[in-house]
Amino acid sequence: MAFALQNSTIEEQRSVIRFLTAEGEKPAAIHRRMVTVYGEKCVSDKSVRKWSARFHAGHESVGDDQRPGQANTVIKSDLTDKVDDLVRSDRRVTLRMLALKVDVSYGTMWIIVHDRLRFRKVWFRSSSTASKRNCVWD
Repeated sequence: MAFALQNSTIEEQRSVIRFLTAEGEKPAAIHRRMVTVYGEKCVSDKSVRKWSARFHAGHESVGDDQRPGQANTVIKSDLTDKVDDLVRSDRRVTLRMLALKVDVSYGTMWIIVHDRLRFRKVWFRSSSTASKRNCVWD
């Protein structure tokens, strides 16, 4: 019996699956062979079956596919400075209006205003009903 490999990446193990699949080995046999070499660090039987089927279908890459989703937004200092100038020029501006002006999402604008600039609502102008329009930023 061979010694167990302790340090292996998932891509290395997928390469082994790809090689043995190309030789015509069945997924169950591939998993048994890999357990003897990788020990506890071996990928699961389900994973071996999935990747064996992908390679058998013609998939070439051992890396993960790109996943769809929302792109990360990097908040740069020039964007923060622009928002700071907009807020200081019109203290009645709302987050939604700011987001539209600088073309970012409402959530990103909230992070800029609350977390980066640390602006908070501090008081409302006296009126019978307080509204967002009457909010003053500080």
